[in-house]
Amino acid sequence: MFWSVGGFIFVGFLLRSGYKRKTQLESIQDTNIVPCHQAGMIYLYPDEVDLRIIVMTFSRSESLRKLLLSLNKLEMDGHKASLEIWVDKKRDGDRHNIVDDLTLQIAQSFSWSRGQTRVHIHKKHVGIYGQWLDTWRPDRGGKELALFLEDDITVSPFAYRWLKAVHQKYGSRNDIAGYTLQSEQVKTAHIRRSINRPRHDAVFLYKLLGSWGYAPHPKSWCHFQDWYREVKKDFDFHPYVSKAMIMTRWYKIFEKQNKQDTMWTMWHIYYCDRFNKFTVYNNIPVLANSSSNLLSVNRMEAGLHFDRKRPDNTKNLLQFWSDDFIKLPDLPLSFDFDGTLTDK
Repeated sequence: MFWSVGGFIFVGFLLRSGYKRKTQLESIQDTNIVPCHQAGMIYLYPDEVDLRIIVMTFSRSESLRKLLLSLNKLEMDGHKASLEIWVDKKRDGDRHNIVDDLTLQIAQSFSWSRGQTRVHIHKKHVGIYGQWLDTWRPDRGGKELALFLEDDITVSPFAYRWLKAVHQKYGSRNDIAGYTLQSEQVKTAHIRRSINRPRHDAVFLYKLLGSWGYAPHPKSWCHFQDWYREVKKDFDFHPYVSKAMIMTRWYKIFEKQNKQDTMWTMWHIYYCDRFNKFTVYNNIPVLANSSSNLLSVNRMEAGLHFDRKRPDNTKNLLQFWSDDFIKLPDLPLSFDFDGTLTDK
């Protein structure tokens, strides 16, 4: 017995107590499950698409479900896409239960309405570093764009339409690290205050990446991956950035707690400072004269970074489209980590 609701294929034994659930071994035999991926190796996909969505999850099944449902509403405008759901394993514990069963069931029961869906299970625990850095290696000469989404993010139906436009406009620049859907909590990395956004431009550039829906520039991402693997060989190296004082302070605290493996972004911050790279931010809330109308929201689910669930904010997502959102300036304003305008 099975039925489909919102893209999920629900099987009777998954929902009713007293029925046997699939074991992980049985689940891996399903056609959309990719065999375990070797830790520390960058995964190479067998195909090329216009948009590859990398969903990163661990043990928040309900949070994953919310993200996947939002992806079913994504406007693809006729472009080809692939959804890759990456499931991490527990660091330690029972060898027979190292993947969260319910999270795996949610992942493999989802059938995306916009393209193919594949579920990848890491061979062992890789943490947030492995989830971000080892799940996509772009072809330097290819057209593919990837959107990284942790499972506590929900996206607007118009997220890809914006990404496609800004990559087409700014993709030939050498100073672009990537593009972010994030509009909330865009603060300076030196003294915690809001960026003085332009009042009329559709976008601006900022050296700090926004990880709440991030699409790295393919060439820049390859360079960052190569640079990171090389510099990590020096065990005495620390990615501190004086202009990003707040993030550097957080990272130092994590080092003292031996938790620096929860903040991969510090390496990207250093990389952007070293190579003078910027992230493209949307300015839609300003153009729409509203604090809402967001391309993505972080639901701030309890987990690695938040200790408790926050109020629902998905009502703030952008639900209408205007071409004014992609009237993109040739030379957008650019901001350094401390919020000062650069001379670019």
